[in-house]
Amino acid sequence: MGASDGRLPAVVPAGGRSDLKIAFALGGLGGGNAFGAGFLSAAQQLRIRPAAISCTSGMIVWTAHYLDGLDLRHKLRDHLAEMPKAPEHAPFGNQWMLAKGLPGVFRPAMQEYWERWSFLSPFSEPKQWADRLLPAQTHVPTREPAYFEQIAATLAETDIAVMFNAFCPPTGQEVLFINEAAREQLGVGWQTQTPTRLYMPISAEGVEAALHLYSYGYERTYFDLNLIDGAYHRQFILNELCDLRVPHKPDVMWIVRPQNSRWIGEMPANYFEQRDMETEIGMNSSYSMQLSRIELINRMVRSGHLSPDSGYRHIQVELLQFVGKRDYFDYFIETEHVFNTAYHRALDALATRLGWTA
Repeated sequence: MGASDGRLPAVVPAGGRSDLKIAFALGGLGGGNAFGAGFLSAAQQLRIRPAAISCTSGMIVWTAHYLDGLDLRHKLRDHLAEMPKAPEHAPFGNQWMLAKGLPGVFRPAMQEYWERWSFLSPFSEPKQWADRLLPAQTHVPTREPAYFEQIAATLAETDIAVMFNAFCPPTGQEVLFINEAAREQLGVGWQTQTPTRLYMPISAEGVEAALHLYSYGYERTYFDLNLIDGAYHRQFILNELCDLRVPHKPDVMWIVRPQNSRWIGEMPANYFEQRDMETEIGMNSSYSMQLSRIELINRMVRSGHLSPDSGYRHIQVELLQFVGKRDYFDYFIETEHVFNTAYHRALDALATRLGWTA
């Protein structure tokens, strides 16, 4: 589809290199998704059309909005307008909001909490008591089926290679959802699987699985599998972008990271700070391993140990990373300040690195 229907135009701006194949690697992380959305808004402003996009968690949603040619700043403002507001002078602003839920996204699982107690006897095992006192499910997703169907349609129908993931803890397999363009460029078949990965076509059920948070519990299954948000397992999908076949392999990969690569501030002193650090360490580990692979291949290409005939080529990595400290409860809140920070930094970075201007 073209620009006339509001979708992303196939246009490269004047001053930019039209021969470059560009890939976006977008990592999702709750409120940090506003950082990725700001980057995509800058790409819209510069009319950049990537050859491939990998995305995880909430960046799946923002990628669909981007491909649909929507005004991402307006989408964020609409989302913020729907969020519950803490009472004036409330001592715990974001925490108060989280207790109320996010309209259209999830609600507190209070009804489910009390229903579990009706199936408990005084002679129950300690685990059964723990399951009710501190259940895994604390929230219930409330998005409508049409929401997932619309996102899936956008991602599946574009000729840009798109991929996102979910993870199955019982099997240890990552499910990589890909559209037809990505399938052709990766050279894999539907339902192809290895001990650690399964390839499936993008679908509404796949989108829903890839947005399944820990806090939703594990009673809901997808494709008869216990799938959860893939960002918990691998926040960035870099390997497969590198594995796209020539001539589809990217020359430049923009990695947009919603958190810093190091812990900022004093070491944790309470439970929430500890959870914050656990999240950051977990998210950063899979990223660093994949980045090391890219750096190794680049060194071998430069040294001549890998020839162009091998299917490998040098990939220029460009990193746009959030700088600063956000607390545990900020994971749940997208803000326009974070969006603007990414937007302006991305405009400058794209102009500096690629020579593309609006």
